[in-house]
Amino acid sequence: MRTNTQSSPWLLSGLLLLASGGNALAQANPESIRICHENEDAFPWLLKDKPGYSQIMMTQVEKQLGVPIKLMPMPWKQCLAELKAGKVDGAMNASFSAERAEFAQYPIKLDGEADATKRMYRATYALYKTKGAAVAWDGKALTANGTVGAQTGFSIVAQLKQLGAKVEDSSPTADELLGRVASGRYIAAAVQTTEADNSLANVPSLQAKVERVTPPLIEKPYYTIFSKPFFAKHGQTAREVWRLQGKLRESPEFKAQVSHLMKSVD
Repeated sequence: MRTNTQSSPWLLSGLLLLASGGNALAQANPESIRICHENEDAFPWLLKDKPGYSQIMMTQVEKQLGVPIKLMPMPWKQCLAELKAGKVDGAMNASFSAERAEFAQYPIKLDGEADATKRMYRATYALYKTKGAAVAWDGKALTANGTVGAQTGFSIVAQLKQLGAKVEDSSPTADELLGRVASGRYIAAAVQTTEADNSLANVPSLQAKVERVTPPLIEKPYYTIFSKPFFAKHGQTAREVWRLQGKLRESPEFKAQVSHLMKSVD
């Protein structure tokens, strides 16, 4: 019997694919990346009238990655729903939660924990109460005999409930939350510190009625997260985004770019 020593072109291409790790085609960069984010101001991270910290960071990531990044503002709850449904590729300014990790990919360390070195930034939450209200927080136990407000879809809601607070999360913005505290509708509200302090500094009527409770409720790292389908197809691209964000955060050039927004970069 004559043996055919000529290899099939399909066999050769298959061997080359295996030799390169078996996923060369699946790991090609996408044509673009669609990333959603909160559509309200969140000083200094997101701003509507000019680029905030995160928008500046993403512009630099886009340049270095060589892939167009389309930022899509929308209500945060909708952003997470569209990420879960695979209608967008990613979401930015997301803190870690086990619920989100079921449908979204975070940068993960070998021990299975989220890798904070790949974060966009860190931010603290604090309680802001009506001046004179009986609200106390010692870092472990919370005393708040009334409704505590939080922004819709934000992960701080779960922590407040674990602390035994009665929570209402119907407010889309920090300013609205602080206004409800000032009016007496809420006894306190949990808000990102940089955003709330900026609002109080710029709105004297709020500053006269609302004060921050110390210490902070919690400090959290915030990430760009990706949908499971996007990560399965473009995992190398997602990892490069995380690597670039970690690198940019520490670079003198980026710190200079955002210095007008904040005194120091995390």
